[in-house]
Amino acid sequence: MTGVTRPEDMSPALAEAFNAADLDAVMALYEPQAVLVDETGQPHAGIEAIRTALAELLTGGGTMTSRPRFAIVAGDVAVSSAAWQLETVAANGETVQATGCSLEILRRQANGRWRYAIDCPAGQIATTTARPSSWAVV
Repeated sequence: MTGVTRPEDMSPALAEAFNAADLDAVMALYEPQAVLVDETGQPHAGIEAIRTALAELLTGGGTMTSRPRFAIVAGDVAVSSAAWQLETVAANGETVQATGCSLEILRRQANGRWRYAIDCPAGQIATTTARPSSWAVV
């Protein structure tokens, strides 16, 4: 993977790397200090915590599709969203589908490539989820 040069290409690049089960390619899309917020609202801060969280997801296999919804750029920062679907096979052989709309903050790097600073695949966080005191839900 050579890197993402347009913010609207981030989610398709993530899906491509996921479908190839290429954890290194997935991780190349994240800044070292990035935060991934999982479906429970749990933040995984830093590249090693994100690697651990995503390695679990990749071991489950499956196929991800992702369609960009929007990308709004202000200088070297962008907010973007994608509609995604993940299809996996459960241990009992049944097909399981998960869908959602992500919310992401991207930052342009010095080399012109975009990377995730904050990745929230669920797009929103349940207000009942315990969060660090620095988070605000309005």
